[in-house]
Amino acid sequence: MAEDSLKYKVVLAGEGAVGKTTLINRFITGSFSADYKATIGVQIFSKEVTLDNGKEVSLQIWDIAGQTLFRNLRTKFFQNASGALLVFDLTIPATLENLHTWISDIKNITNSIPFVLIGNKVDLNELKSITQDDVNAFMMDHFEDIRVHYDTSALTGENVEQAFEDLIKSML
Repeated sequence: MAEDSLKYKVVLAGEGAVGKTTLINRFITGSFSADYKATIGVQIFSKEVTLDNGKEVSLQIWDIAGQTLFRNLRTKFFQNASGALLVFDLTIPATLENLHTWISDIKNITNSIPFVLIGNKVDLNELKSITQDDVNAFMMDHFEDIRVHYDTSALTGENVEQAFEDLIKSML
């Protein structure tokens, strides 16, 4: 990576088991692993990205544990974040509702950073219980903060690259 590359800290926020780690793995390696292990505290990943305009971006991606017992600890991990991917499970409505708390916690620690909302597990369409109207209402509640929404699948890779790239562009 060139010395003049842009460096950004990105956090993935959301409840446990919504697919944050699998989304990161899909983005970094292009593959999927069904082997679920809960994140304890935080995991940090890196990826170098070259944008369409030739700019090089170095990402430090922080996978924040979603379990409630880590709430007080995780707020420290938001410091110096440049952007956040807010992840919920399209099959579990509470995971979208609980993002209100995540947004509040992130905003209490950071200055104004861009957010991208991700509805994960779109491949489980037959189990989907969150409607586009639900997502639109949530985004209206946070219209000043959330830039865009994507339905993604870590399993198939659908919209994963696009969500990360959109966040990168909004951080530039």
